[in-house]
Amino acid sequence: MFFRGFFGFGVWMAALFLLCPAEGLAGGEEALTPPVSSGSFALFALEELDLKKARLQFGGRMEHTGYNPDGLPERSFTGLSAAAGIHVPLWRNGAFVANYTRAHRAPALEELYSNGAHVGNLAYEIGNPRLRWEASHGLDLLVRHETGRIHGEASFFHYRISDFVYLAFTGEESHGLRVAEYSQADARFTGSEATLDFAIRPGIWINLGLDAGRSELVQGNTPLPRIPPMRGRVGFDAGYKGFSLKPEIQLSARQSRIYPTETPTAGYAVFDLAASYTYARRHAAHLFSATLFNAADCLYRNHLSFIKDLAPEMGRGIRFSYTLQIF
Repeated sequence: MFFRGFFGFGVWMAALFLLCPAEGLAGGEEALTPPVSSGSFALFALEELDLKKARLQFGGRMEHTGYNPDGLPERSFTGLSAAAGIHVPLWRNGAFVANYTRAHRAPALEELYSNGAHVGNLAYEIGNPRLRWEASHGLDLLVRHETGRIHGEASFFHYRISDFVYLAFTGEESHGLRVAEYSQADARFTGSEATLDFAIRPGIWINLGLDAGRSELVQGNTPLPRIPPMRGRVGFDAGYKGFSLKPEIQLSARQSRIYPTETPTAGYAVFDLAASYTYARRHAAHLFSATLFNAADCLYRNHLSFIKDLAPEMGRGIRFSYTLQIF
């Protein structure tokens, strides 16, 4: 048995991060928050236990965050997070992975102190200086298989988060913008994802993907805002010498499980096409690429967008790029 951990039998990994206090410099009518002095401190450690037939991993993190805003009470947060995982080979080239986490997250500066117009979201955002730590319990399960011609994995997750912080529209207006407030309540997240990439012949791959999730407040089973619907993708990846061609269809189902102040979002299918050529030299690589996105000029709206009710996603477009890599 080989052990890597705290007791000197192998390699112990630890790190310390310190962000010195800094004075906030935001000002003027466009500022979302008051000037804030903030500082944070974090210490984490990782260790691994190799049992030959399984591999165990453990991690822990201690974090302190403090805020001192002008004209408002100081806030200080200190929390501990921990995680444990196991990796078990199931068959040749296949494995099962499970991870459990118990985590804390301090509210961000914007979540606490925002009080102004956020032009990018076309919203007047209002923070909550009384927000508490988020505390979560989470479980992730994954089955993976990988060979030279097949790459596939399926995963499942479930998280229960106490005092989850979320931003939602209130239905009111201020300064000509919709008001969005940061709130806090217990929430749960459950979902799954599957991907499958397989080669039908050398250099030609089919790429498939599907993900779905359900996220809601515990009290009343109210859906959270801006939660993606079921989504899928079907792609093709062909390469020959320096050339590459990657057409892909992105699919989205209708999202009708919505927060009370949201509107439903219709499903859509969007076709993209990417092509590239790599010209390699001894000490450099020249990459020429072109991407045609939303090739069918589909009119669609993204449920994750703050402005989906005001503006759809971008129509048909093309992007060219050149990249030089020197080595």
